[in-house]
Amino acid sequence: MTRAFAALLVALLLLFSPRTWAEPPIQNGGDPPPDPGSLDIVAVSTFGQHTLPPAGWGEIVVRIQNHGSEPEAGLITVLGDGGHVDDDGSRSTAPFSCGAGASVTLRVPLRVSDYQDPLVWISDDAGKTLYKQTLVRATDNRTLLVDVAKASALGSALSGIRTGSRNDPWEASPYGSATPTPTTIHVASPLYDTVTGDALLPRRAAGYARAATVLMRSDELVRLAAIELEALAGYVMAGGTLAIVITRPEDERHRVVVSLVGGRAVRGGVHQQTLQDFALNAPAGRTGHIARPAPVGAQLDGAVAETLVGFTGGNLHPTSYGSSAPYGLGEVHLLAFDAQRKPAVDSPWVHARMIDLLRRANERLTGVLFRPGGTHYPAVEVRRQLDPNESSRWAIVLAALLLCVYSVIAGPVNYTYWRRKGHPLRTLLWLPIIAAVAFGAVVVVGISAKGCTGRARHLTMVEAGAGMQLATARKWRGLFVPSSRRMTVRTGSASSVVGTELMSHGGLRGSVSSGDVLRVDRDGLRLVDLQLRPWETLVIREDGYVSLGEGIALVRNGPTETTVYNRTGRRLLGLVLWQPGSGAKFLTSLDDGANASSSSFAPATAAVLGGASTPTTLAARDFNVHAIDSELDGAAGGLTNAWSAVVDAIPDRKDWFPQDVPVLLAQVEGGEGQTTDSGLQIDSDRLLVRIVGYGGTP
Repeated sequence: MTRAFAALLVALLLLFSPRTWAEPPIQNGGDPPPDPGSLDIVAVSTFGQHTLPPAGWGEIVVRIQNHGSEPEAGLITVLGDGGHVDDDGSRSTAPFSCGAGASVTLRVPLRVSDYQDPLVWISDDAGKTLYKQTLVRATDNRTLLVDVAKASALGSALSGIRTGSRNDPWEASPYGSATPTPTTIHVASPLYDTVTGDALLPRRAAGYARAATVLMRSDELVRLAAIELEALAGYVMAGGTLAIVITRPEDERHRVVVSLVGGRAVRGGVHQQTLQDFALNAPAGRTGHIARPAPVGAQLDGAVAETLVGFTGGNLHPTSYGSSAPYGLGEVHLLAFDAQRKPAVDSPWVHARMIDLLRRANERLTGVLFRPGGTHYPAVEVRRQLDPNESSRWAIVLAALLLCVYSVIAGPVNYTYWRRKGHPLRTLLWLPIIAAVAFGAVVVVGISAKGCTGRARHLTMVEAGAGMQLATARKWRGLFVPSSRRMTVRTGSASSVVGTELMSHGGLRGSVSSGDVLRVDRDGLRLVDLQLRPWETLVIREDGYVSLGEGIALVRNGPTETTVYNRTGRRLLGLVLWQPGSGAKFLTSLDDGANASSSSFAPATAAVLGGASTPTTLAARDFNVHAIDSELDGAAGGLTNAWSAVVDAIPDRKDWFPQDVPVLLAQVEGGEGQTTDSGLQIDSDRLLVRIVGYGGTP
């Protein structure tokens, strides 16, 4: 009997164990060797080895060639945690089908683990392993230059040289080291399609998460497919740097180039500023770090001088690299030289400018709060903002008071009353009645606080250049249900990426197996098999895009005067305007179609905390939310806590208010205007914007 009982207990434990129902993690060893059969399979990260960002998003290129006489189909699985049990990993899957004698190329996004290299696992419809390959993540302290070329000639010239950045977004401080190790340059190139001859670039802006600068030729740029062009433009809008070599006269007036630089580029003579000598920044960090020496005192040689050009028009202005234009939070450079071909590719003078361009790209990222596909960071305050339990604390207090009242009435009051009536035993008769009433009251309080139906809450942070109509956004979506439920969550657009945030109580973040289970199809990326627990909020993070109507313009009207034009189609609330030289100011609201000059704003100097730049670091001015909490909450209820949650979600110290351009912070009334999310009613939708720089139509 004892053995039978023990066997029954073990069976019950196995039956109800979460791992029993979870999809088993794929391990690296103990499986039969891959047998691709008639298939020729190649799977690499988009920009090659050592380019996938740790703890961020990347993209895998899988090319399958079928040499057989029968069509083949199966499943591509990419494990961000390398197949190990790791709550920070994820599993991306995409089906494939390849006809006889045909080839197919797929791009699979994945969320990479903090600690493990990802694993690509490909199987056929019968489950037989066809391919298995571990991919190597990027190394910290490397600034990635993506040279879009079949064979990069710049790699041998620049790889291993320090950028000299005063801030390095890729740096890591070794344990026990007070000063971070300075970053060095790593040059990588994408895979090329053997049929079309085109570069296979990411189809989502998050695929560029590890890239500091993208260098490409204009004839390749204008040939990009719409989805690849959208991803590249999104990368630049979010603070990325694109360097273009104009190779054909017709490309100067192509719609793609015109959109990026704000008008037609007119070719002319080289700008004087491009010819001026400059000294490369001394690299910060530990002096004992081994790195290749940068070119010093490089002189312009005659062969390169004959090829130099300059461009004007649109938003272009002269720089050391040629002609440059802002695009969103990033920059587009029309290079004065062909950095991919001789003679410029062999010139130390050109090398020095490319190194300085990478330094500039790194330092621009100081002023970008969230990069698409960037590092996942536990957003604890964001979760509190989206959790209905945080606003129902009163129910706990009220339930405790009800229980205290029940204990008094059911005991002393009940007994004393019936004893005086001469029927003390009736106390026992009324005791269950009083208990039932108390229980019902507690249930009513709980239902009033938590509700009977599920609900969703959104908090979205948008960063955009002045006048931009489309902007990159980080959206947190809180999903709350009263009973256990499995759910599928889709992205807002095909170019977005989505994943669960860490839960405050630790452990699994809501998916059935360890980490996220993501499916890739024609409609985009979706999270599947999410197990929502009753009365708990699951937070989903999405990196994508948000429309700002016709944009928010910031126009300079004088040395210390800036005018804000609202063209979003909705009212702006709680406006905080930072101006170079005159500090921060506050305005309660601004209607759609209206404008307000900075002189009409009230002073709010205490909203900005910051210091000055030094020879080795850039200033990082923080948003001191609580210094103007009464003004913010007066403009929109709970706005102070919303901005505090965004501040808490930033993984590194950032410069909220760059020194040389204006910055506007505000809430867009009505949020994105959505009413449901994954079948749940949205009861709170808050949209915050950060507009940087001058621009837009008055």
